[in-house]
Amino acid sequence: MTTRLFYSGEEATFREFALQCHADKFILLADANTNGFCVPVFKELFPFLKSAPLIVIPQGESNKSIDVCSLIWDQLVNYQSTRHTVLINIGGGMLSDIGGFAASVYKRGIQFINIPTTLLSMVDACYGGKTGIDYHQTKNLLGSFQSPLAVFCNPFFLQTLNQRILVSGIAEMIKHALLSSPAAWQEIQKSGIEECCSIESIKHSLEVKKVFADQDIFDQGSRQALNLGHTIGHSIESYALQSATPLLHGEAVMLGLIHELKLSHELFQLPENIISELIEIKKRFYPNLNYEYSFENIEPFLLHDKKNYQGIRMSLLRDIGKVELQALVSISQIQHSFL
Repeated sequence: MTTRLFYSGEEATFREFALQCHADKFILLADANTNGFCVPVFKELFPFLKSAPLIVIPQGESNKSIDVCSLIWDQLVNYQSTRHTVLINIGGGMLSDIGGFAASVYKRGIQFINIPTTLLSMVDACYGGKTGIDYHQTKNLLGSFQSPLAVFCNPFFLQTLNQRILVSGIAEMIKHALLSSPAAWQEIQKSGIEECCSIESIKHSLEVKKVFADQDIFDQGSRQALNLGHTIGHSIESYALQSATPLLHGEAVMLGLIHELKLSHELFQLPENIISELIEIKKRFYPNLNYEYSFENIEPFLLHDKKNYQGIRMSLLRDIGKVELQALVSISQIQHSFL
């Protein structure tokens, strides 16, 4: 199924599309944050959904769990949802991940629509058909493939975010630029936060994700390029979730990108200046990102990464826009990236 993309200015077209879905009902899903800030804005944009039932879950990555999924399913049952019900996920990456997963298994799958409200979700999590929840302290250990019926992106929602959450999404834009072209890489190096939040930048970054996701929906080949920065990044994030100071997803990906570009240089001779440029970008967007961790801290999570096959596998770079998929990386090589 092809996901329809809608952007700010296309509210009337989105409304027409939604009404043609022949849903018996729409149910809104939000977390405590987006319920307060974004749901009222969404209902003003789309008055036909003002009386739609609402499910509210706790906010934060720590709530992307099977227990919170059960709360969603209980509410879907309470609202007498059928296979013709459409769930509308209003929130960031955590919300679209858990909402998509809950929808994908309820009555063997109901349709859902994503309304991303963070930069991270607008350029990455809202699209591509990967749903998931964390399990046994491992990121997205449980999940499914089901594409949203539609996505509606409006940068207006970004005005509700504090700067740390806003900037978290830029890490995925940096990754997309590395996977795209030298021109995109040059552009992200000279862009500020305001430029990154423009509808043009969001569209361009999401289009990179769309190209990879559409040609390999089940993540068996070329789509694995999108894992760049995420093998080590997810391990850092999983470790940080156990602490009193958890990292945001984008912050962990930023750190993971640095490690994995160092590995790209060691294994595939990625030009060293690209690593230096990435570190300069980190200083600009993440000046206070000084989280302390060691290889020993993240090793257990690396060893349980779902992409592993006869060893630890990563997507690495030969050059900007040139990806090496399923690269076998040794423990000693990963340790070296911490030096």
